[in-house]
Amino acid sequence: MSINKTSTSLLAFFIASSGFASATEMNDIPSIVVTATRTADTVDETLFPVSIISRDDIKRIQAKSLYEVLQTIPGISLSADGGLGSNSSISLRGTNSGHVLILVDGMPIHSATVGTTAIQFLPIAQIERIEVVRGSRSSLYGSEAIGGVIQIFTNNAEKNSFQANIGGGSDDTKDLGLNFTLANQSSQLTASLSAMETNGYDFLGYDSYGVKNSGDSDNDGYNNYALSLNGQHRFNEKFQMSAMFLNSQGKSFFDGYSDDKTHLEFDQQAMNIGLDINISNWYTMKFKAGQSKDNQENHLHNLGANNAYWVEGYTSFKTTTELFNWQNEFQINDANLFTLGSDYQVDKVNSSTNFSADSRDNSAIYGQFIHYGEQIDAQLSLRYDDNEAFGSHTTWGINGGYALTQQLRLTASLATAFKAPTFNDLYWPADAYFKGNPDLKPEQSTSADLGISYKTHSSSYSLNYYQTEIEQLIAYVNSYPDISMMENVNKAKIKGIELTIQQKYQNWLLQTQLSTNNPVDDDTGHTLSRRSKRNASISLDYQNNGLSYGASAILSSGRYNKIDEQDYIPGYGVLNLRTAWEVNKNWTLKAKVNNVFDKQYTLTKDFNGNDYQQPDRTVYISAHYTY
Repeated sequence: MSINKTSTSLLAFFIASSGFASATEMNDIPSIVVTATRTADTVDETLFPVSIISRDDIKRIQAKSLYEVLQTIPGISLSADGGLGSNSSISLRGTNSGHVLILVDGMPIHSATVGTTAIQFLPIAQIERIEVVRGSRSSLYGSEAIGGVIQIFTNNAEKNSFQANIGGGSDDTKDLGLNFTLANQSSQLTASLSAMETNGYDFLGYDSYGVKNSGDSDNDGYNNYALSLNGQHRFNEKFQMSAMFLNSQGKSFFDGYSDDKTHLEFDQQAMNIGLDINISNWYTMKFKAGQSKDNQENHLHNLGANNAYWVEGYTSFKTTTELFNWQNEFQINDANLFTLGSDYQVDKVNSSTNFSADSRDNSAIYGQFIHYGEQIDAQLSLRYDDNEAFGSHTTWGINGGYALTQQLRLTASLATAFKAPTFNDLYWPADAYFKGNPDLKPEQSTSADLGISYKTHSSSYSLNYYQTEIEQLIAYVNSYPDISMMENVNKAKIKGIELTIQQKYQNWLLQTQLSTNNPVDDDTGHTLSRRSKRNASISLDYQNNGLSYGASAILSSGRYNKIDEQDYIPGYGVLNLRTAWEVNKNWTLKAKVNNVFDKQYTLTKDFNGNDYQQPDRTVYISAHYTY
């Protein structure tokens, strides 16, 4: 389906229907966002394009994966090699999948070997809130934040509660969740357990000649078992301690090696402990120490050396990230805040592949000044990183806002960012064809953003234009007959527009976004691979007397699967429907149908040109108990 006429007509219809919906954050008390500045800001104060997904939003759309939630965010283009548990990646504002920093309660969580986050394994049942900051944030966070930052907050409640849910549906999908909180005036502990299993379906579809894959036609199942703990204790008005723990583990089966037992075993973990000390009414000191893990073991069964696609039958990549943060906040007066902090991060690799180096550290200091004026707001940020592998790097950001009226506001920003080379890029052991390149430099970018927003109690409109130029992009260079390696050779230029419209009227709720971007290789003029130029989502919900109904339309234009505009993949559009019935104050029954019209579409292909099919029409029902 082409997005051009379809998305334009749908968007025009909902804009014309001027009295419908609202975002969760449009209420009397503005939502607090902490990712944009590493300090507590309200949505109205922040100078960055920010999207907030609350637990209520996740429940409303009845999401079963993080992927399902993120596809509704402006500026995000997603790729996946199939359904639940399949290899998935994010492009934010047209940048590479490694150009978005993903945090879990402040902890970076990624694979240090490939440089991306396995978002498919982050359990949606353990997520309380998601903040997506679009635009460069390296001046506060360091590497990876070229396209933006996505921070995930685990379940955390402020009062005693108990919740349970059970459900099932298509592809023999089953899930179970338990969540409880114990709290008093000074302490709080939230614990969550979840389990999901699905038989899945055959991800591998058709080749370039339209012939159905028969070499590996088994169903590709997935299971995920997760636990999260989140606690806080306030000793007095000046001293507070917090701690969190998240662990997700399971199996994901995949296609490609003509064996129905080929699968990946994963173990994803994040934990930290933090101290907040209010030294005075103008000075707060914060400490945080934590660790994240990304462990993946590939089991490629029955592949001997005489197999046409022989690879090692077992590979293991286990990476650990340790982070120590010290942050000082100086509230000079009601209008001015100064922040000074330092990060120390260590990445370690334990792998079946013998890298020439298995650890590296990064030390950083950063500073930020924020002015909140009656009409003019401003933010300046600066960060210096010193990395054991590639040396030092400095990034900066300048942001401003001007309130034309109480509801109408202009914003502008200019910032630099960088992305560090991965362990694979730097240290992969030499073989007959490839080796790591220890002389690689970080990828670096400069981004500009102009925005205008209009907000009232019942409506919110925003329009942003951005441009990003990326230099020293790391790319594979074929040096045959010499051994090839990754080199800093490419440049990219990306321009885009993001439009969001959110309105409410009585019992109706509408959220819609339209984003366009033009991600171009500056040397060839070709569109960068595996990202769509146009994306849109429209969500409409109605609730009355314990009954709710909702619909979401997701649309995306075509993309190229490979570089140099090879292997074109057509765009698509799907419609999802949902309903919920609050039986009483404790029980709620829910049902949803995704891909109502059974659209056949794909987002990626394998190296032989075979399509990885996205899910057909799926049905899911669930029961929820709250006390």
